[in-house]
Amino acid sequence: MPRESRTLPLLHSVRAKFLIVLAVLSLPLLIVSLIQLNNYRRDLGEQATAATRIETSAAAGALLSWLDNHPSYAKQASELSPAETEALYSQLRRSTASDSETLIAVFDAQGHLIRNRSATSAAPTSLDSSAQAERIAWTDQVARVTGIRRVEPYGWTVAIGVPVVENTSAGRSIIWLTATWAFALLASILLGIWAVGRLTKPLMKLAATASTFGEGKLQERVEVETDDEVGALAQNFNVMASHLQAKFDELQTQGAFIEEVLDGLPLGLVVLDERLIVRKANSTFAHFVNRDTASLAERGLYEAAAGLAVLSDIVEDVRRTRKPFVTYGLPLNLAARNSEAESESEASANFWDVTIWPTSERSAGRGDLILILSEVSKRVRAEKLATSAFASERTRAAELESVINQMKEGVVIISKQGRYRINPAGAQIIGRQPEEFRDGARALIEDMNFKDSAGRDLSREEHPLCRALDRREHLSGEQLEIVRGDGEKRVVAISTTPLTSEDGRPEGAVAVFRDITEEVKQHEELVAAYDRLREHDRLKSAFVSNISHELRTPLNVIIGLCQLLERDRQLPLAPLQNEAVTRMERNARSLLELVNDLLDYSRLEAGRSALHIERVDVEEAVREIVDDFEREVKDKRIELHAEVSPKLGLILTDKHKLQQVLSNLIGNAIKFTARDWGLR
Repeated sequence: MPRESRTLPLLHSVRAKFLIVLAVLSLPLLIVSLIQLNNYRRDLGEQATAATRIETSAAAGALLSWLDNHPSYAKQASELSPAETEALYSQLRRSTASDSETLIAVFDAQGHLIRNRSATSAAPTSLDSSAQAERIAWTDQVARVTGIRRVEPYGWTVAIGVPVVENTSAGRSIIWLTATWAFALLASILLGIWAVGRLTKPLMKLAATASTFGEGKLQERVEVETDDEVGALAQNFNVMASHLQAKFDELQTQGAFIEEVLDGLPLGLVVLDERLIVRKANSTFAHFVNRDTASLAERGLYEAAAGLAVLSDIVEDVRRTRKPFVTYGLPLNLAARNSEAESESEASANFWDVTIWPTSERSAGRGDLILILSEVSKRVRAEKLATSAFASERTRAAELESVINQMKEGVVIISKQGRYRINPAGAQIIGRQPEEFRDGARALIEDMNFKDSAGRDLSREEHPLCRALDRREHLSGEQLEIVRGDGEKRVVAISTTPLTSEDGRPEGAVAVFRDITEEVKQHEELVAAYDRLREHDRLKSAFVSNISHELRTPLNVIIGLCQLLERDRQLPLAPLQNEAVTRMERNARSLLELVNDLLDYSRLEAGRSALHIERVDVEEAVREIVDDFEREVKDKRIELHAEVSPKLGLILTDKHKLQQVLSNLIGNAIKFTARDWGLR
């Protein structure tokens, strides 16, 4: 769009002149309307004042008549009942013929307000009886045209409040009328401004475009918006501008090519004539050869950049064939001959993209060749590193894929785009051939039909892969039942891990699962065998307990009979018989202790073993056990010494269990001790 290049004085513009004319034509209408509104408002105010005076006089006469009829209340107004007060106000309102917006207030001789509880009880804030029709504020914070009249000889006062003009419907209609008139006036002004702008806009655009066109911007055109004389003028202006621009473009064609190359390419660029003399060079090329731009002018190509001498044959070939030459990643040293030479290692580290372009016949008079250089050392090194890294990464990926494919566990890797890879072991566990798998992670999730331990199908949200992808959950060894593609049910242990990039963004998930059906079966068989073993152990314990109880009865009888034989004074036993009975009793007691041990073992297995806790003298208990082993010690000629600390005293324990432990320890010690040794 055209822009104004200079600004005319405000009063000299066409738009300002049209607006002034519009304002002059509208001013009389504005003045007449304001005068009429003011007169109407003044008439309403006078009507309110006259009505106040009339109603005040009528109310005073009605109040005087009421006081004449009720002389007892003239001095005792407090004796008025609510009904009589309401009747008084009703009589006053009938006598004044006032509307609902007019208020009446009655005061007794002492100036107290006679309140009418059935209506608004507002009253004027001032009781100046000289006020005939003045604007006074009432106690309800509303200003009214108020008339006050004192009724003699009783001294009572009546006040009439007529709403001011702005509080009446007529006053509000004036406000609405004024607002409507103002809105209409504003709309008329805006409409006039719009109409003036609509009329003058094409002329202003034409003037602005002509000014811009005069500054040399020949591409500017005027938008044709109307079909009248102004539109025809704009069309003729555009035709003239097109012809002028075409002529100007023809004049600039000869120099446009080189200027476009020099200004548009951020590369090292030099223009050479037919003698390979530098005609123009940009600052980038000067930086490449360590010179300033001014010193390159009128120098030979190989003088300006000695390293380009290796391209002399190519340059001559381009000049002869007029075919461009392009090469990428060429190692060159562009240092000028008179600059400080770089080391051979540094020179070999610089790589360049070189373009030699012959000029066309149209620009042959300005130059013969265009040489374009772009340093790509970093790119070449990066490409080499990338190639090496890519090869290394590809090798590592191949190794990883080989390892995954050789794993016995199934492996599924899902990317964030929904693509997945599954190894042969995973396909075998799922029961599908590689060509039977569908594309997309959603299809894979449907193919991996998992059930929980109760045989219920897992929903998509409960699927291990969805939990890893959507909720970023880690699973480890979760056992599920899977329905293979052939309908066979297997048990798998699956572990899932969400994949995350270095910056924490989700990258997918990986799942590792293996078939544990045989392990589960073995575990179930082991559990069943363990249950059978526990049942056998229970039967064994019951058998031992029953046998122990059955053996205790005859053993107790044998021990009792032995004791009777030893204590019989009438028929004493011979020494040999007495020794036999003693051995019989001792062996029976030993057997009874074994039976008791079996009972204790049964109680321990059943968890019903009880301790008989009592105060025990440890030294006495030890002496009894040592005395029991006296014969065995003598037979093996072993010295058995027992020492008990006198500070130990009495302890709380099960004496029988303590002696049983000591007996086992001492018996084992005697059994595994050689002859003629001592035990302590």
